Amino acid sequence: MDLLKYENKYWGKGLKYIAGVDEAGRGPLAGPVVAACVILNPSIVINGINDSKKISPKKRYELFKKIKDKAVDVSIGIVNEKEIDDINILKATFLAMKRAVGNLSISPNLLLIDGPYSDIKLIKVVNIIRGDSKSASIGAASIIAKVTRDNIMKQYDMIYPNYGFLKHKGYGTKHHIEQLSIHKATPIHRKSFKIVKDCLPNYEFYKSKRKFYSLGLEIIATQYIKRNYILIERDIVLDKVFDKIDFLFRNSREKEFIKIIALDDNEIVSFGKHNIEDINSYIDNIKNIISKETCNLNIWLKVILVEFKPKAKPQITILNNEKIH
Repeated sequence: MDLLKYENKYWGKGLKYIAGVDEAGRGPLAGPVVAACVILNPSIVINGINDSKKISPKKRYELFKKIKDKAVDVSIGIVNEKEIDDINILKATFLAMKRAVGNLSISPNLLLIDGPYSDIKLIKVVNIIRGDSKSASIGAASIIAKVTRDNIMKQYDMIYPNYGFLKHKGYGTKHHIEQLSIHKATPIHRKSFKIVKDCLPNYEFYKSKRKFYSLGLEIIATQYIKRNYILIERDIVLDKVFDKIDFLFRNSREKEFIKIIALDDNEIVSFGKHNIEDINSYIDNIKNIISKETCNLNIWLKVILVEFKPKAKPQITILNNEKIH
């Protein structure tokens, strides 16, 4: 099959920027739905593009890098689980596609969108059923969306190791459902699924399992991942203060060392030292760690308090936010 049939048709009509649009993650019980938008270069052929589900993970990642490098423009749009629950998965998918199109640097002349229908009005749209295996632009978008979402779920697997997100990426496998019944739903599960709604934890569950510290870690780490930070390391021991840092996150501009203090009904339930009176001792410890590497990023130490009380939402307070480098 000629995967450039649609592109050649519209390129031939003088439409310069043709964008393929596809999504990943409509069906999972957890995590976001991710859409991608790709404008291919007519003069550069990227061999191997196809429906992302028909390509091995290794090949997908290789193509992901080639598409990012050789396409005219690539963008993504993400809709998280809370938004999915609020508006339903179909509308969330359309919203992710709109965000992906809106995040392009170049305004497309035409959108080729996977599926029988879409909800974009201001740009000419051609909907193609099973378009990811019929159009190179849509196939490229399916690869970008799939790899992007898989990478997000790999990050979540480091935060929620019991659920197997690394393997099933949030889909409702037997193992995933079994773990839901044991450990209950996490902050990234989609509550609009009945099977998730039936496994929602309450205050008494966390109290009986002594899991408020874990929940505090999950809440903060999830916020960072949603802000496109990457988790580099957990449980960093600071020998000189006999304590640890819970997380090290980074993005393209900075690294943040995160220490979390959790309170359950005004009682401290987190591990390590809780009254960080001499923040400079922590900073000195971290400086010793980072002195061994070359880093052009800004580096911060952030101490975050997460407070839990019955019949109340968790309260988050930043106690310290110190620039180290």
